[in-house]
Amino acid sequence: MLLSYLALLPGVLASCQTAPVATTLNGTYVGRYLAEFSQDLFLGIPFAQGGRLQNPTPLNETWEGTRSAEWYGSICPVPASERSVRNANVTGKSDDCLNLNIIRPSRASLPDKDEKLPVAVWLYGGGFLDGFGADLNSNYSWVVQHSVAQGTPIMAVTLNYRVGFFGFPGGEEVAAAGLTNLGLKDQRQALRWVRENIAAFGGDPDKVTVWGQSAGGNSIVYQLLAYGGQSDEKLFRGAILSSGTIGIGNTIRPDREDAIQGYRHILNGTGCLDAADTLACLREVPMELLFDVAASTPTQPTWWPTIDGDFITEPPSLQLAAGAVQRNISLLLGTNDDEGFVLANLLGPGTETESQLRQILQSVFPLARNTTITRLLTAYPTSAPNPPYALPMSSTPEFCAALEAANQTCGGAQYRRLAAITGDYGLIHGRRDMAAKWAELGETAYTWRFGTWPTSMPLDTTLEGQPGFAAHGAEYSYFFRFPADYELFGNNPHVPDSEAHRALAEVISTRVIAYVYSGDPNFVEGTVPNVPAWPKYSVENPSNLVLNATQVPDKLNIHIEPDTWREEGMALWAEYPLELDLFIG
Repeated sequence: MLLSYLALLPGVLASCQTAPVATTLNGTYVGRYLAEFSQDLFLGIPFAQGGRLQNPTPLNETWEGTRSAEWYGSICPVPASERSVRNANVTGKSDDCLNLNIIRPSRASLPDKDEKLPVAVWLYGGGFLDGFGADLNSNYSWVVQHSVAQGTPIMAVTLNYRVGFFGFPGGEEVAAAGLTNLGLKDQRQALRWVRENIAAFGGDPDKVTVWGQSAGGNSIVYQLLAYGGQSDEKLFRGAILSSGTIGIGNTIRPDREDAIQGYRHILNGTGCLDAADTLACLREVPMELLFDVAASTPTQPTWWPTIDGDFITEPPSLQLAAGAVQRNISLLLGTNDDEGFVLANLLGPGTETESQLRQILQSVFPLARNTTITRLLTAYPTSAPNPPYALPMSSTPEFCAALEAANQTCGGAQYRRLAAITGDYGLIHGRRDMAAKWAELGETAYTWRFGTWPTSMPLDTTLEGQPGFAAHGAEYSYFFRFPADYELFGNNPHVPDSEAHRALAEVISTRVIAYVYSGDPNFVEGTVPNVPAWPKYSVENPSNLVLNATQVPDKLNIHIEPDTWREEGMALWAEYPLELDLFIG
């Protein structure tokens, strides 16, 4: 039983078929053949040089003969559990972690053996504090397998980028040395490597789509805005942003007070406070010690992407509003109805009065004037039609029972209001703003609203103790279309064993793969009947494809809606991008 399960995991068991070989600009790699999926794997391939607190640089070595790419390489210092690391078969955590993995259909499985395949490059989420490319939650073998089955074969690349203090250090010394946003630079160096080398693996460098969820989606925004949006690098033609957009971090700078104090905290904890060169000292500190001290920084999250005047030149929302973005790149992007559940549970699950809600908002947005907070409360009343607030009111007994089972307070109308505000702030308004700007610029964008509950009453407990609903991460298994018996090591729920939910997963997977293959999610109609074509987002007719399925009744309800709900509230985030921001300078 164990062996049959392991055989499903990329890079675990291979057949005796001849190992695949590919020659890059640096040298030749030997991968492994995964018979269960008829796929070739090339794992743990370095894409850059990048020591601790150093900018990544291209590989500068070549070799004769072959090197093994049969096993995953090290992952970066992250808080991922040892269980998830062990089961992903990576070789541990290390500063030497800038490597990537390639999953491609074997040539024998393709009708056209010479076709150069479109490429999906995955950027993981984790709040810029966690994650790694070999995570079982982003196992691309099923995506690649489904792509072959539907006649639109693609290949996939997963990669590591540095996170936390290792990837997004702050402080005056860091800024002066030009060492900000290392994680974003890692991603970009990986994309350059793909551009230069993917043809050797059978990929088409002109048909690369970047795909990210949560912080991975936010990362794509930063890549689109990189260097003032003026970069002429053609690193990807399309982008899929799942619950990751623009809006947070308009005031976060590397020399802000919490970063300065956070850097001092790290120096104190590592014995580097009195060093003549503190950066050099930190490079010599044991990795585990530096990780633990950085993780204990009093103000969290301190180590995030920052406006450094280089990679990120100005507040992202202002840059987007000015249209200073890389052009000729299409978008497929969307969010979930209940994105705000995470922040609402952290900030005020027991919020019962408007006075309490006002106090929370004033603490979350310390630069906001009282008049701005008042306008915000007016724009988000206690009752409104769906969507804006998909969460049930506390009068639903099952909802209260689920919350109490998860050790959460059963909040009422004010809590529901807080969840709507934080969801719009963190993700939903950014999705709309990006789609609208793309349409205004004459670029192509397709948007979705995921309104499906993967769990039914009584609800399971998922991320950060939140019960189910269409919360952050609820869409994950639908997009990857994992089988029901696949073991997830994260907090994302499985697709329920329901005809409608299975059909929804098939539709989503089919359309997303079609987009990677062709740039058009409607390129493949799929086998599920009566699914509308995905409309392009336009200034005249902004529309979402609503992704919805229910268990009781077992019903698929995919439809198109005007993306015009909650206009007053959405407009405030664009009007006050600096006042209404969690981070301050």
